[in-house]
Amino acid sequence: MGTLGIIFASLAAGYIFRRITERRGQGRGALRLRQGLQMVALFVCIPLAAMLSLWGLARPDARLLVLPLLGIAAWGVGGLFAVMLARLLRLGNPQTGSLYCCGCFSNIGAIGSLVCLFWLGEASIALTALYRLCEEIFYFSVAMPVARRYGSGDTALFRRPYRSPLLYAVLCALGLGITLNVLAVHRPPVLAHVASALVIASTVFFLFSIGLGLRISRLGCYILPSLGICAIKFLLVPACVVGGACMLGLHTLGDGLVLKTVAILAAMPVAMNALIPPSLFHLDLDLANACWIYSTMALVVVLPALHLLLPLL
Repeated sequence: MGTLGIIFASLAAGYIFRRITERRGQGRGALRLRQGLQMVALFVCIPLAAMLSLWGLARPDARLLVLPLLGIAAWGVGGLFAVMLARLLRLGNPQTGSLYCCGCFSNIGAIGSLVCLFWLGEASIALTALYRLCEEIFYFSVAMPVARRYGSGDTALFRRPYRSPLLYAVLCALGLGITLNVLAVHRPPVLAHVASALVIASTVFFLFSIGLGLRISRLGCYILPSLGICAIKFLLVPACVVGGACMLGLHTLGDGLVLKTVAILAAMPVAMNALIPPSLFHLDLDLANACWIYSTMALVVVLPALHLLLPLL
């Protein structure tokens, strides 16, 4: 319950703070704070935590190199299922594009990493970093162009995915952590606690900033597609990814730690980033917003159920 408390308390705090600043006519200040918190989380907390955890990862197994492929599979399968859902519901292109984004984009950085840390310990931070290693590449080079096909808009920002500063920051952090690990450089024990604190800080910063931009509108108009996205994110994608991980033999690594980490990360709700393509490409932004809110609220049921299922893996 501590995990849920941090998630919803951070969201609520950001939302309340925005409402207060808007009433005082300080809306621009809230926007600058939102952007600043996201930058700190993306470029400082998450890469540094990944580096420290990879540095202290005991006896890394070569089979862990398949984790980025499982991440790609999760995002790809999620998007495919979402398009199938849109066709089943006979939705137009703007709605299909929004559903595709919601099926692809998963909240691994803010929520997934926090759940893994609280439930599985500091060692799972490194596994999370490997799982999401290709996240930026996939989102910029695959998800964004696909979403654009369902709408229109300026795409100059997404024509060169390999020039993303965030991608460079993550790759540098992972490279440094792996190098220190391979060279057997001793990691001071206190840095394990620093890595855990950074994950918690990044989650609070992210969710608080999301709360700053949260707009609750027309949720009742999108109940059916939102429930479909929840089924995809919490049932279909985890079943496919966990099944693939077992076929690759990951259930034999780390006393089940690797498989449990994969199971948690594959069962995460829609990420806030899913709202970016609808804004850029003139898709159905209200639909994407509804799917994000419904899937995040579903964690109240999903996380306890996942906690009960993990010991069976």
